[in-house]
Amino acid sequence: MSKKKITSPKEYLKGQRKKITLPSGAVFEIRKLSPIAFGEILKITGPETARDMDDVIRDKIVDIMKVIVPRCVVKPKITLEETDDEDKLSLEDLEMQDVFALLDEVYAFSGLSTEDTEERKSFREDSPSATSS
Repeated sequence: MSKKKITSPKEYLKGQRKKITLPSGAVFEIRKLSPIAFGEILKITGPETARDMDDVIRDKIVDIMKVIVPRCVVKPKITLEETDDEDKLSLEDLEMQDVFALLDEVYAFSGLSTEDTEERKSFREDSPSATSS
């Protein structure tokens, strides 16, 4: 029996982060949405169905941005407050097209895009355990 090597935090995080180019041309590093941040998003959006989600997101977009952007942009660091720190940007400093691209990229990278959600739902509905009940 072979012993499996324990994954180091550095190795684990490698698959959790990636660099993206935003519409403005800026290159940012993002991470996947954490379970805790995802829980905060669910508190904001409520238990809506997928078809209602577009309306919910539109109504709550500012609150959603305030959770996702600072939590999921690794570099450069994004804050909710105005800052004079040369190593940080305020959410207020970002262009809207970049913010929307960040939201889309984080959702897709986290496996939470509409296509991913539909694929998981389809897989669950087509699985043998779903039909054997």
